[in-house]
Formats: sequence, structure tokens, C-alpha cells
Amino acid sequence: EYQRIFPGLDAWGAGQRMREIIPAIRGLWDGDFELSGEFWQFPATTSSPKPLQKPYPPIWVAARDPNSHDFAVANGCKVQVTPLASGDDEVTSLMQRFNAACAAHPEIERPEIMLLMHTFVADDAADADRLTQDLSTFYCQFGAWFQNKKPVHQGILEPLTPDEIAAMPQYAPDKIRQNLVIGEADEVIARLKTYEALGYNQYSIWIDSGLSHEHKKKSLQLFIDRVMPAFL
Repeated sequence: EYQRIFPGLDAWGAGQRMREIIPAIRGLWDGDFELSGEFWQFPATTSSPKPLQKPYPPIWVAARDPNSHDFAVANGCKVQVTPLASGDDEVTSLMQRFNAACAAHPEIERPEIMLLMHTFVADDAADADRLTQDLSTFYCQFGAWFQNKKPVHQGILEPLTPDEIAAMPQYAPDKIRQNLVIGEADEVIARLKTYEALGYNQYSIWIDSGLSHEHKKKSLQLFIDRVMPAFL
């Protein structure tokens, strides 16, 4: 995805640009802000209209590596993380990185941290199995996008062959069922309670998945009706 934005851009370079942008955004909110940075340069400029929140609206930073966590906390930003399909060990590791960043900056009030995960509530076991298979297919496609090897036409990736799918065992249905939040309401509640106990105070449902609109809507309604009451 970085190559589509800027040829030759990698994750580190993207992070460095973000670190320059966030203070600049606050400067633009203050007004008459001039930037002569390593990556961005512009004359005295003011954001208009100005935000109502004082001193600034909250800024959420998506963080994975420890440097991004440290930058976000040091700059008074809220933090959003996702383990993608790496499972609960990564969920724990991400919180450890966040905690380390907070410990390194005791002068900063601990910000909120949001966990983003693919989350689908099933009617029954058979529905959970169907969701698992669909999410397995989605993540194989997702992984192929990042490899940047297959042709894309009209915004659609060329379909994967069975051999290409088999070459991504980390996205096999059994791994997806284990690593994503898929199941009946009680199972989903138990997973979310675990994340809450780790220290996450915001939870975001990643619903984009290649499923039909109706299937996603059904899962979201089940989440609202059967899962959310456990957290009121």
C-alpha cells in the first residue's frame, strides 16, 4: 500500500512522515503555522474553520512498533492497535508496548487505547463455521494484496488459486477461528472481557470482510442485541 502512495516508501518512512504531520496538524489548528520539515514544507497557513475542542480535538494514532507507541503517548495522542489475524498473543504484546510507552512518559496522562479486530457474532455453530471460512478467504486475499504480485483489474485482485491459498497456512480456517473474534454471543463476550481486563478501553469492530451487506448487518445487529448489554 505504501508503494501506491509514494514509490519506494516503506513502513519506517511512512512512520517518519506521520511523526512530522501530527505536530503540524496541531500547528495548523493554532494558525499561522509554517513548516520547513524533512518531508513537508509550506508557508504560514491556518486551518479554517478552527476546531471547537480545546486545546485540540483528539488524535488517534495507529501503532504497532514500540516507536509508534512511544511517539503517540509522548504527544498526547490516543492509540489504536490491531493484531490483524495474529491472535491474542499479539493483542497482549500490543498492550505491553503501550504500557511501556506510558511508563516512559509518566508526565503524560495515560491515553485511551482502542483494539480493532474482525468481530462477527454467529447465530449458531454452523453460522460460525461459515463465517470462519469466509474470513479465511478474505485474509488470503488480504495477504495477496500485500504481496503486490497478482494483477488487479477494475480494483479487483485476480482470484487466488488453491495452491496460492494453501501457501498461506496462517489464514487456514482453524487459525482464523482461533485468532479472530468469531462465535456465538457468549464466546464473543468472553473474548472481549479478556481484552477489557488487559486494559483496552475502546473496542472497534472491523467489519469489512468481503461478506455481503446483509450478512454483516446481521452480525452487527447480533452484537448490539446480545453482546453490548454485557458491557453497559
